[in-house]
Amino acid sequence: MIRIIISIFLFITQFIFGRELDSVLTYTDHFDLAFRHYNSKRYKLAEFEFKEILIDRKNYSDPVSHLMLAKSQYFQNKIVECQRTCNSFLNKYPRSKYELNVRVLLSDIFINKEKYSDVLEQLIPIRDEAQDSIMQYNIDYRILSSIMIGVNSSKIEQLLFSSENIINRSILNLARSYRSLLDGNMNDMELSLSVIESDILPLQYEKLFNGLNRFVGDENNIHGVVAVILPLSGKDRFKGQTFLRGLSGMAVDYQYDLSTHFKIYDNKSNDIATLKILKSINLDRSIISILGYLSEVSNIAATSYSSPIPILLSKSNYSELPIISDNIYLLSTSSEAQAKLSAQYAVNILGFKNIAVLAPADDINKNYADNFILELNQLGIDPVVTEWYYGKPENISRQFSSIRKIAWSLLPKEDPNIEYLDMVIDSLDALFDVDVADFIDMPEDDNNYGNNKMTRRDSLKVSLNTIDAIYIPIDRSNLSFIGTQLPMYNLNTKIIGNESWIDIDILSQDIIGPHLQGLTVLSSEYPKFGVTQSSELDRVYSMGYDHGYFINSLIKLSSNSRQKFKSLLKKGDLYMGASSLIELGGPSNNENKIVRVLEYRINKMGTIGYFNGTELVKN
Repeated sequence: MIRIIISIFLFITQFIFGRELDSVLTYTDHFDLAFRHYNSKRYKLAEFEFKEILIDRKNYSDPVSHLMLAKSQYFQNKIVECQRTCNSFLNKYPRSKYELNVRVLLSDIFINKEKYSDVLEQLIPIRDEAQDSIMQYNIDYRILSSIMIGVNSSKIEQLLFSSENIINRSILNLARSYRSLLDGNMNDMELSLSVIESDILPLQYEKLFNGLNRFVGDENNIHGVVAVILPLSGKDRFKGQTFLRGLSGMAVDYQYDLSTHFKIYDNKSNDIATLKILKSINLDRSIISILGYLSEVSNIAATSYSSPIPILLSKSNYSELPIISDNIYLLSTSSEAQAKLSAQYAVNILGFKNIAVLAPADDINKNYADNFILELNQLGIDPVVTEWYYGKPENISRQFSSIRKIAWSLLPKEDPNIEYLDMVIDSLDALFDVDVADFIDMPEDDNNYGNNKMTRRDSLKVSLNTIDAIYIPIDRSNLSFIGTQLPMYNLNTKIIGNESWIDIDILSQDIIGPHLQGLTVLSSEYPKFGVTQSSELDRVYSMGYDHGYFINSLIKLSSNSRQKFKSLLKKGDLYMGASSLIELGGPSNNENKIVRVLEYRINKMGTIGYFNGTELVKN
């Protein structure tokens, strides 16, 4: 009983004195502790400590802790709480020297919520308060990005009415001019542009200003109108916005050679909205063509929609769409086209005969494998082995072991090492850096010492080159799983993949890249990597840029005639863009049938040339 009482007493006193020790911490020490958590990206702990400082120590009156609390919440993706904290800051500390930082944080929240008009409302009034060039650049970058994505006219007018700063008014008039261009209102576009004082316009806005100036004058009368449908908001917004960035980049780079008005529509990542937009566009006789970067459901909807306007789809894996409607044009190669061209390249150009296939059996990538095998059959070749897997390929040792077994069987018959063909490796171990021999935990037989018989341990170290190539179409999310397991099986073979292999960040990893030298991918795009935050978005950016200029090059020749534009499309001339190739073929000349041959070497994806199924034209 006494022991229990003593234990309770010690616990209580420890708690009391523990709180006293906490209270001994000075404000500076406590803030340093919280700030260390923040700098170490322990945002949950940082939020807790800054909240303790703000409430218990400072009685809700400490602007620095208040700001850091909001930033800690933002980096935990606590958007609602962060916005509430920012608003309470602005109410409690009017004219604080940290107001600039809070409004920039609020603008990031609105960007996250796709409320781009509110971004301008936060940043325009305070942009001239930035004291250093880095902060000024970051503010102008957010403003310009929001203008390019789309700000509603009423918000621009409201800000113009309340703004007196001459630089800010020039930026707002630039936003109004660009908005008018997107809406097809050329008179308002020119009027807004004419009142901008270009000599005081910040450097970041000059490209947009010069691009808009290209539309001014009598020559605008011959410009054709093209509707562009993109997911600028909703779940696919990052792809849609990246596509628009590419399209805008092209318009700026070719401002003196532009014959096209691109009228932008946001389908909000909604397939029903796509149909509604198509219906409204169909009533506009000024529109020569429609360009869309859409979901597959929207692609199907566009194909089924009866319209005299040619619809150009930037990407679809359904090669049947241009067969269903000769008014649909696929500007990137479909999965079927890529797979068949890959088979033709492997057999007709590389001269391969022993070809294996490893593919998922439960998603769209099965379509790649089916068409690859079908084309091999047309070329008189059967795969030496075909292996399927379901779900995530976290451990596909059975499939790889089967391929290795076939590789052994292709050796000359006198090889004596067939005993070890049925060995199974746990591919999960490939996630770690291990020696091949580590997969077997068994002692060597001393009686075998000095004889010529190969052990199991030795057999795994034999590099087999009897399979010429393995075709492995994958989902983008599975590249790291396949890439870490493949090296374990010592198959000296060429890997031929689909576009999902084009991920430089993963390929450059030490555990993957060195084992994939010579990886070949056939794709209609060869993007400039590093333009965006991922290899996938780099490809989307390149589509926006090149598909936009492809259309512009035809508009220049069509003299605003929809029929002449369609005739030029059907002609199927080769177009070579900065990153993309387009050569329309097929029964109705409405599907891209040409690819670049890409090869991975030393942390770099390079191009060998281009291939149309008949010949390889080298660089």
